[in-house]
Amino acid sequence: MANTATGFPPYFVDDRLQAIHMRAGAAVLAGRGYSGYMVQPEGGVMPGGDQYNSGLGVAATSPASMQVQLIAGQCIIPVADQHAYLCTLPTIPLLDIAAAHQTNDRIDLVIAEVVEDLETSANSLFQVRVVTGTPSATPAVPSLTGIKCLVLAEVYVTRAVTSIAQTAITDRRYFTRAAGGVRLAYNDNDRAPSGNGDMRVKLSSRSVEVGFDNAWYQIGSAQGWKTWDAKLYADNGGAQVTLGTGGSVNAKYQLLGKMLTIRALFTWGASGFYSPPGNIVTYLPSGLVNGAVHQKIMASLYVPGTVSPTNGRGNYVGQAIVWENSSKVSPMFPFGQGDCRVEYYRIAQTAGTAGTGVPLVPGGYPEGGNLVITGTIELP
Repeated sequence: MANTATGFPPYFVDDRLQAIHMRAGAAVLAGRGYSGYMVQPEGGVMPGGDQYNSGLGVAATSPASMQVQLIAGQCIIPVADQHAYLCTLPTIPLLDIAAAHQTNDRIDLVIAEVVEDLETSANSLFQVRVVTGTPSATPAVPSLTGIKCLVLAEVYVTRAVTSIAQTAITDRRYFTRAAGGVRLAYNDNDRAPSGNGDMRVKLSSRSVEVGFDNAWYQIGSAQGWKTWDAKLYADNGGAQVTLGTGGSVNAKYQLLGKMLTIRALFTWGASGFYSPPGNIVTYLPSGLVNGAVHQKIMASLYVPGTVSPTNGRGNYVGQAIVWENSSKVSPMFPFGQGDCRVEYYRIAQTAGTAGTGVPLVPGGYPEGGNLVITGTIELP
């Protein structure tokens, strides 16, 4: 058994360099990673110098045409068991998009590609080109099997179209970074962290995320609070509560790591209220689900009622349950002003029957004011 493992000669010394050694040396500067027994850098596009990180970006021409505009830039293209290629496009060329099919759409790809058959080949080539897709009623992305490349963009070529608009171009670039640096990310939601402690700035959500156990967790956001389309429903059938003419919803949330804070205000309008019978519920923002234990946050309900007699008019302080393994949120309130027991919020037990909801409003319904749900829970 050996107790010494020999690597490549020290880089750039003794005139003993081969192309693969040069690539391995340069790859030290770019990210980290490995594939089997072969050290590999992190592939991707080098970020540009502006807010759009425009290096190797793909854009429509102006005026629009059946061409796309390439932006000068650099990238790193890993190749299995051959380390990586550091590539530069110094110009700003135009690429032709093939004529559209007359009856079917298709998807083209713009790729940055290395063409090299052998390690010692003198015909190495770096190019950016269009891979034309197949027209179809349900078009698919072209296969890139056997191609050493990075995908820069998708171009959706609608049937019979005569020019490519910017809205038809989807940015598909992955960015690389200096070794140990923070990655910039647009569209790499499926790209796992390189290892525990890896970090990225997700530009689409303006958030900072850290990687652990092959998953990303948000730890900060320059965007702060985000809005979501919250609604109230009857739990027994899913019908939506109508807030009436002039009704409104103001729902915001913030996710930091596993801590989710929500703040939702439902305000009834002037008239036209309606609620189906049953417990009233709402839901967390799309894609967010509670863990295996239910959690409770605060809920507050204001019922206008009448001034004299009070008819249950006033504020009711309660709680909202965020159910286990679910996104459902169920507000709960006291039975009435003289009864502190808590039950699920119900506008009416039977459609059209006043004075039977929770909280109890004699002769009326517990609506027409506003409902607030706010608090912080821990996601799994």
